[in-house]
Amino acid sequence: MSTEIPWAESRKEWKPVDMIVTYTGNGAFTARTVSGDITFPMEAPVGMGGHGNAPNPIQYLIGSLGGCIGVKILLALGDNGIVPSEMKIAIHGTRKKTMPAFFDHVHLVITLRADVDDAMMKHIIDETLARLCPIAAMFAEVGEVAAECRIEKP
Repeated sequence: MSTEIPWAESRKEWKPVDMIVTYTGNGAFTARTVSGDITFPMEAPVGMGGHGNAPNPIQYLIGSLGGCIGVKILLALGDNGIVPSEMKIAIHGTRKKTMPAFFDHVHLVITLRADVDDAMMKHIIDETLARLCPIAAMFAEVGEVAAECRIEKP
Protein backbone atom coordinates (compact mmCIF):
# COMPACT_ATOMS: atom_id res chain seq x y z
CA MET A 1 0.00 0.00 0.00
CA SER A 2 1.38 3.36 -0.98
CA THR A 3 1.95 5.89 1.75
CA GLU A 4 1.77 8.80 -0.69
CA ILE A 5 -1.41 10.85 -0.51
CA PRO A 6 -2.11 12.81 -3.71
CA TRP A 7 -3.51 15.88 -1.99
CA ALA A 8 -2.50 19.51 -1.98
CA GLU A 9 -0.35 20.42 1.02
CA SER A 10 -3.20 22.52 2.45
CA ARG A 11 -5.19 19.28 2.96
CA LYS A 12 -2.45 17.48 4.85
CA GLU A 13 -2.47 17.36 8.63
CA TRP A 14 1.16 17.68 9.62
CA LYS A 15 0.79 20.50 12.13
CA PRO A 16 1.16 19.83 15.85
CA VAL A 17 -2.00 20.12 17.93
CA ASP A 18 -1.91 22.18 21.11
CA MET A 19 -4.79 22.24 23.59
CA ILE A 20 -5.17 23.35 27.17
CA VAL A 21 -7.60 21.45 29.37
CA THR A 22 -8.60 23.17 32.60
CA TYR A 23 -10.47 21.59 35.49
CA THR A 24 -13.42 23.85 36.33
CA GLY A 25 -14.75 21.89 39.31
CA ASN A 26 -17.52 19.39 39.98
CA GLY A 27 -16.14 16.83 37.51
CA ALA A 28 -16.08 19.35 34.64
CA PHE A 29 -13.31 20.55 32.35
CA THR A 30 -12.97 23.09 29.56
CA ALA A 31 -10.74 22.32 26.60
CA ARG A 32 -9.48 25.16 24.44
CA THR A 33 -7.11 25.71 21.62
CA VAL A 34 -3.96 27.60 22.55
CA SER A 35 -5.20 30.53 20.46
CA GLY A 36 -8.39 30.52 22.53
CA ASP A 37 -10.54 30.58 19.38
CA ILE A 38 -12.27 27.30 20.17
CA THR A 39 -13.45 26.00 23.52
CA PHE A 40 -15.62 23.07 24.45
CA PRO A 41 -16.89 21.52 27.67
CA MET A 42 -16.01 18.06 28.84
CA GLU A 43 -16.66 16.17 32.02
CA ALA A 44 -15.87 12.93 33.74
CA PRO A 45 -18.22 10.02 33.08
CA VAL A 46 -21.22 9.99 35.43
CA GLY A 47 -19.80 7.12 37.50
CA MET A 48 -16.52 9.00 37.92
CA GLY A 49 -17.79 12.35 39.17
CA GLY A 50 -19.47 13.82 36.09
CA HIS A 51 -23.12 14.81 35.93
CA GLY A 52 -24.03 14.05 32.31
CA ASN A 53 -24.09 17.72 31.28
CA ALA A 54 -21.29 17.50 28.72
CA PRO A 55 -19.65 14.72 26.73
CA ASN A 56 -16.95 12.75 28.50
CA PRO A 57 -13.53 12.22 26.90
CA ILE A 58 -14.43 8.80 25.46
CA GLN A 59 -17.59 10.20 23.86
CA TYR A 60 -15.50 12.96 22.27
CA LEU A 61 -13.04 10.34 21.04
CA ILE A 62 -15.76 8.32 19.32
CA GLY A 63 -17.35 11.51 17.96
CA SER A 64 -13.94 12.60 16.65
CA LEU A 65 -13.56 9.26 14.88
CA GLY A 66 -16.88 9.82 13.09
CA GLY A 67 -16.00 13.40 12.23
CA CYS A 68 -12.59 12.49 10.85
CA ILE A 69 -14.01 9.68 8.73
CA GLY A 70 -16.80 11.94 7.52
CA VAL A 71 -14.41 14.71 6.47
CA LYS A 72 -12.18 12.30 4.54
CA ILE A 73 -15.15 10.64 2.81
CA LEU A 74 -16.54 14.03 1.76
CA LEU A 75 -13.13 15.07 0.39
CA ALA A 76 -12.79 11.85 -1.61
CA LEU A 77 -16.32 12.10 -2.97
CA GLY A 78 -15.76 15.77 -3.85
CA ASP A 79 -12.60 14.82 -5.74
CA ASN A 80 -14.87 12.62 -7.86
CA GLY A 81 -17.46 15.36 -8.39
CA ILE A 82 -19.95 13.82 -5.96
CA VAL A 83 -21.70 15.87 -3.30
CA PRO A 84 -23.94 13.77 -1.06
CA SER A 85 -27.21 15.29 0.07
CA GLU A 86 -26.95 13.43 3.37
CA MET A 87 -24.41 11.40 5.35
CA LYS A 88 -24.73 9.76 8.73
CA ILE A 89 -22.14 7.67 10.55
CA ALA A 90 -23.38 5.41 13.34
CA ILE A 91 -20.60 4.05 15.55
CA HIS A 92 -20.67 1.16 18.01
CA GLY A 93 -17.53 0.43 19.97
CA THR A 94 -16.78 -2.23 22.55
CA ARG A 95 -13.94 -2.06 25.02
CA LYS A 96 -11.68 -4.54 26.72
CA LYS A 97 -12.64 -5.33 30.31
CA THR A 98 -9.03 -4.90 31.45
CA MET A 99 -7.04 -1.73 31.85
CA PRO A 100 -6.25 0.15 29.78
CA ALA A 101 -9.75 -0.36 28.40
CA PHE A 102 -8.87 -0.04 24.71
CA PHE A 103 -11.58 -0.35 22.12
CA ASP A 104 -11.27 -3.91 20.85
CA HIS A 105 -13.92 -3.52 18.17
CA VAL A 106 -15.41 -0.51 16.43
CA HIS A 107 -18.18 -0.93 13.88
CA LEU A 108 -19.28 1.92 11.65
CA VAL A 109 -22.43 2.10 9.57
CA ILE A 110 -22.08 4.87 7.01
CA THR A 111 -25.37 5.88 5.41
CA LEU A 112 -24.98 8.08 2.39
CA ARG A 113 -27.49 9.68 0.03
CA ALA A 114 -25.57 10.19 -3.20
CA ASP A 115 -25.21 9.03 -6.75
CA VAL A 116 -22.21 6.77 -6.11
CA ASP A 117 -21.60 3.10 -6.76
CA ASP A 118 -20.74 0.45 -4.17
CA ALA A 119 -17.25 -0.24 -5.53
CA MET A 120 -16.20 3.42 -5.29
CA MET A 121 -17.54 3.71 -1.75
CA LYS A 122 -15.80 0.52 -0.67
CA HIS A 123 -12.50 1.90 -1.99
CA ILE A 124 -13.04 5.29 -0.34
CA ILE A 125 -13.94 3.73 3.01
CA ASP A 126 -11.03 1.27 2.92
CA GLU A 127 -8.57 4.08 2.14
CA THR A 128 -10.11 6.32 4.79
CA LEU A 129 -9.86 3.71 7.54
CA ALA A 130 -6.38 2.50 6.62
CA ARG A 131 -4.58 5.72 5.64
CA LEU A 132 -6.51 8.94 5.52
CA CYS A 133 -8.13 9.20 8.96
CA PRO A 134 -5.41 9.11 11.62
CA ILE A 135 -7.98 8.49 14.34
CA ALA A 136 -9.27 5.35 12.59
CA ALA A 137 -5.69 4.18 12.05
CA MET A 138 -4.99 4.62 15.79
CA PHE A 139 -8.09 2.61 16.70
CA ALA A 140 -6.96 -0.12 14.28
CA GLU A 141 -3.61 -0.36 16.09
CA VAL A 142 -5.32 -1.72 19.21
CA GLY A 143 -8.46 -3.41 17.86
CA GLU A 144 -10.61 -4.16 14.86
CA VAL A 145 -12.28 -1.41 12.87
CA ALA A 146 -15.02 -2.50 10.48
CA ALA A 147 -17.38 -0.49 8.34
CA GLU A 148 -20.39 -1.00 6.15
CA CYS A 149 -21.95 1.49 3.81
CA ARG A 150 -25.59 1.93 2.94
CA ILE A 151 -26.14 3.97 -0.17
CA GLU A 152 -29.50 5.62 -0.75
CA LYS A 153 -29.96 7.01 -4.23
CA PRO A 154 -31.16 10.64 -4.34
